Amino acid sequence: MIAILGSRKDDLLYLCEYADELSEEMVLPCGGKYQIGKIGGVEVILGNAGESNFLSAIYLSELFALYPLPTVIKLGDGVALDPEAELGDVIYVDAVYPHGVNYPADGYRYGEIPEGIPSLFPLNREFLPLLEESGFKIRHGNMMSGEKAIYEKGEFETILKRRFLYLDKGMGIYDTCGYGVALTCHLHQANLVMLMSASFILGDEEGKVNMRKVALTNQVTLGRMVARILEGGAL
Repeated sequence: MIAILGSRKDDLLYLCEYADELSEEMVLPCGGKYQIGKIGGVEVILGNAGESNFLSAIYLSELFALYPLPTVIKLGDGVALDPEAELGDVIYVDAVYPHGVNYPADGYRYGEIPEGIPSLFPLNREFLPLLEESGFKIRHGNMMSGEKAIYEKGEFETILKRRFLYLDKGMGIYDTCGYGVALTCHLHQANLVMLMSASFILGDEEGKVNMRKVALTNQVTLGRMVARILEGGAL
């Protein structure tokens, strides 16, 4: 069994229609809902992890308490930080970095977390060749994830300079829940695959109005990618 999570319910519309033997909605103690079905013969959990790092960590932790989940696939959209990215581009995330972590008084550098938790979470990239061979156009890059949806270029540059100066290249996308998913998968030693669509290009003020529309359209492409991974026998 694997978990396929969206940030919002709309992220999984295609997959919920595509799945076989889809169950009725079930409710976690935190209030989050999910369904169980099959895609490509693989048993899957389809659920909405929420748009917050806190909520996504709680939601996924409760799923881990109920089911053995060797792999989690996270779908969603975010703000493209890659200057070469275009609206609607799919980004296969290489690694997730927490935003806003600061423990310098304890001898840690910006972005480094105490108690042995890493300051970055490398993700599973083994399915990238399969998707590219299947004709999907994909970019890849790192994700920065924080609690605040930040759209202004100046604010992003401030964050990068203060906390992630050593990561000034390869940053692809920003979202508000990926870190919670990555941390929880790390703690449970589960593989994590993250496919994100660029629903807004940093600096494009007019694009803010259409973010949800772009994300809704792109969820079909992301869903087809997941179906290809499962039907290709990769899991």
